[in-house]
Amino acid sequence: LYDRPLFQLVLTFGVSIVMLEGIRSIWSTTPYAWTEGFSVRNADFVFLGQSFGAYRLFVIVVGLLLMIGIALLLRYTRIGIIIRAGVEDPEMVSALGINVRAVFTLVFTLGCAVAAFGGAVAAPFLGATISMGSTYLLSAIAVIVLGGLGSYEGTAIGSILLGLSLSTMQQFGININLPVLASITPMLLLVIVLLVRPRGLFGEER
Repeated sequence: LYDRPLFQLVLTFGVSIVMLEGIRSIWSTTPYAWTEGFSVRNADFVFLGQSFGAYRLFVIVVGLLLMIGIALLLRYTRIGIIIRAGVEDPEMVSALGINVRAVFTLVFTLGCAVAAFGGAVAAPFLGATISMGSTYLLSAIAVIVLGGLGSYEGTAIGSILLGLSLSTMQQFGININLPVLASITPMLLLVIVLLVRPRGLFGEER
């Protein structure tokens, strides 16, 4: 299905539904909270007069390290160069004797691993629920569109912008007694970006 992006999307949703139902039947839908304490999770720090959990800072640092690490991988390693070339001109890369489909499968596997790692990092902070993945699905799509298809730097910056927007709108929604405002923020950003700059902030016209 590499040549049929729409079918990829439909298949992804279908497989996720099957997996969620499997999880539901085996482990039920009871959410799990992290109960065992450890130093980073229990510590606090003060910033601008407000007290925050140190684990929030840990999550931010891990996220930044992941962004930088993947950027270095894509720009300065042989496999990164092959990945970028395979996206731009898969026929030419195949002509050089490189199995582009195997490379894309590796990228997909790496993406799954990073997503799983993100869930593991978030679990002590947010708890573990069956809807963890779907909760951030719309935000992930919004980040890709906001940054621009094919632009890793744009996606990284888009994720920060979306995170700041979500936090701001969440606080604003609480102040005006409209908590649903935060949940529609990704969709609002999607609409604005598609209307003003359809290719995204850093996407290139093709």
